[in-house]
Amino acid sequence: MSYLSELKGHTKPITSLGFVPKQPKLLFSSSLDGTLAFWDTTTGKTARVLNAPDKAAFHSADCTSKAAAAGTETDVYLWDLRSGKGLMQLPEYHTEDVTALKFHPSSDAALFSAGGDGFINQYDLKQTDEDEILEAAINTEQPVTSFGFFGQKSEYMYAFSTMEEMGLYDLETAMPVVKFPDVREKLSASARTSINYLVDCHYNPKNNRLFLCSGTTSGGFLVTHVSKNNMQPMVALYNHAAHTDVIRDFLWLDDIEAIITAGEDSKICIWGPEKPKEDTAMNFKATSQAKAVTKSISRKSPYESSASRRTARRERASGADYKVRK
Repeated sequence: MSYLSELKGHTKPITSLGFVPKQPKLLFSSSLDGTLAFWDTTTGKTARVLNAPDKAAFHSADCTSKAAAAGTETDVYLWDLRSGKGLMQLPEYHTEDVTALKFHPSSDAALFSAGGDGFINQYDLKQTDEDEILEAAINTEQPVTSFGFFGQKSEYMYAFSTMEEMGLYDLETAMPVVKFPDVREKLSASARTSINYLVDCHYNPKNNRLFLCSGTTSGGFLVTHVSKNNMQPMVALYNHAAHTDVIRDFLWLDDIEAIITAGEDSKICIWGPEKPKEDTAMNFKATSQAKAVTKSISRKSPYESSASRRTARRERASGADYKVRK
């Protein structure tokens, strides 16, 4: 791989990065500098920059083809991507940083936010009444770092905590399906090596299976099948010529049966399938690798504020059977 370009604009750390759906040449990035930037990758210039009121730091962001959302210390802001105008503010539904935001894959009107307060909130953006926007609140009881969807209709959610714990949740009931409080210990025992951290999950819709990817500080990468009742390690990816440090992210390509990993050792490694052996269903090896493409980035909307009704909203959304933190 060769160095292509540098996107300059942010002045503080980047907190999220992604492409706008249906616009493969439009990249978005949020930053602690209080901006949500949209980049034209063909020119390397910003196509639009959205600002938070009072330059509040953005800790997370996500987009649909028509709208953008960004999270601050306690609030979520939404904009119309076509006009750049603010659509709404979701004030103080969290009591700590909004660490992750995602629109649901099946509906642009369903937005989810996770926070350091341990809650994952679901919003119905079709509602105009502020008291009706919050549809559900899941209390994970641990600060949430990230989450994602899985299932044939994306009807389930997985979530990770700052304690490297994992939980699976049913979105219809907003209740946990199963929690794995000691993930690293279980995986370490099964894999017979020390698993130090969780990376993310991958859902394969063809076989309806969820896979957890975790790693070691020396560059090992473990793929584990996750079910309601068990975690079953499937394959360990390790090669002395591949990663030597923490793996931060991966891309799983189902169609060509390949996994691309990116690590703190500045390497991008591509893993492809070997011919299956008699005693194993999966066996991967490092087929190629290259130095990472490093893109360093140099370091008012018409919103109306409203009084917080956070506790009451959560109680209504959660129902009598759901524990809500006071």
